[in-house]
Amino acid sequence: MKTMKPKKLIEVITNRVIKRLLEISSIDEGSGFDTIFNELKKKLDNIQILPDNVISVEGYKEHEVVDALKEMGYIYRKPIGNKLHFFNKKTSISVYLVQNQNKITLLP
Repeated sequence: MKTMKPKKLIEVITNRVIKRLLEISSIDEGSGFDTIFNELKKKLDNIQILPDNVISVEGYKEHEVVDALKEMGYIYRKPIGNKLHFFNKKTSISVYLVQNQNKITLLP
């Protein structure tokens, strides 16, 4: 094996490690929202995706949506304006239930 200068060796190793870490941790953009929607769809089958990554839960009462979110591992935090804030410790994702519009959003 050809000997390398220490500085060059460190650079090569660092590049390989970074490349490997990026391969391992690559996540498709939007996959988190899709996962939330698909999990929620299992509990509330009559929901749909609206523009801007909003989930319409019309046709369901607030307590039904809250129960479904709790079953998915979300815990109620606090109200923010007219939105109920839920947080999932396992995934570190927050979702917000807009009370008067029966919608779920990822934005506060």
